[in-house]
Amino acid sequence: MTDVFDVVNLCDQVVGSYERDKVHKFNLFHRAVHILVFRPDGKLIIQQRSAKKDYDPFLWTSSCSGHVDCGEDYSTAAIRECKEELGQFVSDLDLKEILRLSPCIYTGNEFVRVYFTHNSNAMYFNRNEIVQLKEESIIEIYRLVNTSPEIFSKSFIHIFCLLKSRLLHERYLI
Repeated sequence: MTDVFDVVNLCDQVVGSYERDKVHKFNLFHRAVHILVFRPDGKLIIQQRSAKKDYDPFLWTSSCSGHVDCGEDYSTAAIRECKEELGQFVSDLDLKEILRLSPCIYTGNEFVRVYFTHNSNAMYFNRNEIVQLKEESIIEIYRLVNTSPEIFSKSFIHIFCLLKSRLLHERYLI
């Protein structure tokens, strides 16, 4: 079955729906979520994307991420992605929205909502989506983004750079 996404205007209002390949082929505005999962020690879980991914295969990115499906809202998509990619059941109460992004080259013409959550459970990731997970300190990710940006997805670098001072200084994230 082909994925169908809502297509939105510059105000993030739904104006139609199209199949995934058409949305990407014609660079139509659509929606996505990124979830940053923090461990109790403050480390961030990052994932290495599967070779099967259309975009950014083998690159490191957010703990989990994905498109918002047709008729779905952002928080429902975030909950679904946590379950599909990480095997984690979360609720709206577990997620805190920390950033909204407008479409740009770095997001692949996606409106993006970024959430964070804490989790101390074992992760059982979907091997069709993810090669591996690792836990890194924000300082180490900052170092890697600066010294080896080619190992990260453009969207992750964009999100991380916008959030880095908050991630380094706001203790409520840890």
